[in-house]
Amino acid sequence: DDSLDIKALLRILNKYKWLLLAFALLGLAASVVKTLTSTPLYQASSTVQIERPPGRIVSFNRDVDSSQDYDDYLALPTQIELLRSRALAERVIDELNLDRSRSQAPAPGVLGGASSPASAAGGLAAGPRPPASSADRDAPWWFFLGDLKDRTVAGYENLGKPSVSDQQVLGREAVVGSFMGAVKIEPVRGSRLVRINVVSPEPAKAARVANAMAQNFMSMSMERKMESSIYARNFLQDQIKVSKARLEESERTLNTYAKANSILTLDEKTSVINQTFTDYSSALSKAEQERVKAESQYREMERSPENSAQVLDNKTVQAFKEQKAKLEAEYLVNLGTYKPDFPKMLQTKAQITELELRIKAEIAAVLASVKAQYDAAKRQEEQVRARLQETRKEVIQTQDKGVDLSLLKRELDTNRQIYDNLLQRLKEVGVTSGVAANNISVVDVAKAPLFPFKPDMSVNAAIGVAVGLMLG
Repeated sequence: DDSLDIKALLRILNKYKWLLLAFALLGLAASVVKTLTSTPLYQASSTVQIERPPGRIVSFNRDVDSSQDYDDYLALPTQIELLRSRALAERVIDELNLDRSRSQAPAPGVLGGASSPASAAGGLAAGPRPPASSADRDAPWWFFLGDLKDRTVAGYENLGKPSVSDQQVLGREAVVGSFMGAVKIEPVRGSRLVRINVVSPEPAKAARVANAMAQNFMSMSMERKMESSIYARNFLQDQIKVSKARLEESERTLNTYAKANSILTLDEKTSVINQTFTDYSSALSKAEQERVKAESQYREMERSPENSAQVLDNKTVQAFKEQKAKLEAEYLVNLGTYKPDFPKMLQTKAQITELELRIKAEIAAVLASVKAQYDAAKRQEEQVRARLQETRKEVIQTQDKGVDLSLLKRELDTNRQIYDNLLQRLKEVGVTSGVAANNISVVDVAKAPLFPFKPDMSVNAAIGVAVGLMLG
């Protein structure tokens, strides 16, 4: 029976117990020596809180609230990746003056970590071999094996060859790589908190870098919001310049067209020729009324001159009629005493006849006056009607020209409205750009750690004992 049971295993362990113990103690001693001789590393942590973006402090009706489109599922991972971004790392490096590669060779690790990857760039691999000549093609077969070996080695060396040879660029890459390797971003599960962990041999430097990461992350967030407002303001200013030039050009074009066609505009809806046509229309209506009134008076007086209102209202005619009535009454009274051919009766008769002639003459004068008024009203109506016809032709011509004028006015109004809207929007952007609220805040400020983070004596001792037992 080749199978092993627990008792057999225990007998084997008991048989080699001193060997196993020796190897375990040897592994423990090696781990302790390694731990005590390793450079201690300190870890400092700062905590930031990332909330939903707040609404605008000052908002306008046309503004879109970005907080309504906020996606919690993507927002926090996006902010974490921004914390891990190279832009933030380079900003902190420059602020704390951690990059000394521009003046001298970079130190082995910006925060005291592993050696710089730029050291591998000191010796550049050889370039590819030139193509074989006709003499090489006649060489023996082992020559081709050697060539294949050289090309294989050169290809392997080219795998680690950087694309540039500038030592400043390589040093910068080494500093940034070492920095990003020393910084760990750790989101706190079930919350909006994110920890920034920085490992360094110097505890004060670790705390300083962690705090600088948090502060610069907040600053970059605010700067991105400000940059969007600055971009909007610069864009609006450029558009305003273009719109202003278009508005001025539209005004000049409209003015030139109006002067070339003798179009005088009183306001936005009324022109001089239209106003003149309206005035002549009113004058024609009034002239027609006066002509109809004068004609009615003339026709009435022509039918019955003595009973017309003009004659009845004439004081001269009425005075002559009163004198005639008195003479006729006197004639009738004297007719009872004197004969008709008596000189006094003939004289009275002659006076009555003379008064009748005067009355007829006065009535004829009144009729002539009424007829003259009628003729004047008729001529005035004809003149106003003729002028109205001329004005109507001018209005029709102006309407034809007004089509182009309306197009120019519409373009002018559109350009003016665009210009006014751009000015209003520029003022709104200027008001809101300086009052953006930040949704990122520092919860815990990093302090210089009192004890090293690595190496861990207990963990290393356990690993050493385990490795020793495995070797035993």
